[in-house]
Amino acid sequence: MLPRILLYLLLGAGVLGASCASLAGPQSSGAGPTPPRLAIHVSYAPAFEALKEALEEDKLLLAQSTARQLRGRLSRDLESSLSLPEARGREDDVAALTLAGTLPSREAVEVALLAVERFEKIVGGRERLRAVALRLELRRLPAQEAVEVWLTGTSGWADPLLIRPFAASLLISRSHVDRKGFEVDWSESVVLDGSVELSLAPGGTAELLLEGLPIQVPVGAMATRMRVVLDCTGGELEEAGERFPAREVLVEEAERTDIAGWIPVGLLEPQLLGQLLEQGRGRTEILLECAIRITPSRRAEALDVLGRAVQTLPDEAVRPVIPAARWLLGLSGLEGFGRDERGWKEWLGERYDRRVEAGEIAGVSGGR
Repeated sequence: MLPRILLYLLLGAGVLGASCASLAGPQSSGAGPTPPRLAIHVSYAPAFEALKEALEEDKLLLAQSTARQLRGRLSRDLESSLSLPEARGREDDVAALTLAGTLPSREAVEVALLAVERFEKIVGGRERLRAVALRLELRRLPAQEAVEVWLTGTSGWADPLLIRPFAASLLISRSHVDRKGFEVDWSESVVLDGSVELSLAPGGTAELLLEGLPIQVPVGAMATRMRVVLDCTGGELEEAGERFPAREVLVEEAERTDIAGWIPVGLLEPQLLGQLLEQGRGRTEILLECAIRITPSRRAEALDVLGRAVQTLPDEAVRPVIPAARWLLGLSGLEGFGRDERGWKEWLGERYDRRVEAGEIAGVSGGR
């Protein structure tokens, strides 16, 4: 029997070396002995690959089902498998196959069970994040040229949750525009001191003050658009002391527009842009002021109006429209077509035609 055991050991060393994926990561390079790395047994590789693919495609129900079936299989294998010390003390075929790596040892089964548990934690984290809506809000401080940045959340989960973004910071971008449509862009980041934790009750809402920021509308600027994004390196969720990883914590960004004191603050209708062009009053500063005073939720509608209007304009007459279009799109710097009149006319017209043909808006397509 001993020669057979040696043969299995020699064959198994090659199988394990080629087919098993380590879960322990790279070994330490420090001095002294390092413990052997435990690996997922080759017989479990297809199931783990299927579990990985389900997570990559964000198919949580499939991932849960795959993990549940794999856990059941591993639980059965745990009862029937031999530990490596047990196998070394025996000379039967099962012991030989275990030592050769053809059959998973109890240690290998335990490693696979630990890996399944980690996958289940990932699935659990994504499930909980799906039930949570996070966003930033910018709130003007009374009688001050400043705003506060608040993290707000709404939970649809059945139990209390604690959300912790890791290494959180605020990315702040400002875009200033003057009467001629000249833009100045500026950005900064603010690292948030300490940990960020938002506690959400079942079906409830919560908010957390993150930072205070100044409002900055430079002299000569018509308006400033401020965007604030919460940037983090993943995070975790905690429920009843149990922690779930979150590779990506999605938080809706916040935006606000602050206009110069000499511009009226009332909101305007998007259709006014088309009327101004039809009346021959489409100067840059007039169109831009109109665009600035259109509420963000109706900017797409305003672009539809411009898309319809520019189709009858010569290329050179599109130039005053460009700053307003860039503002409505939220472009900065030289994004998009810059100041290319023909490019903007074609893009606005094609966008309008696509939306008409798709039935998203009522109108007559230019047949481009």
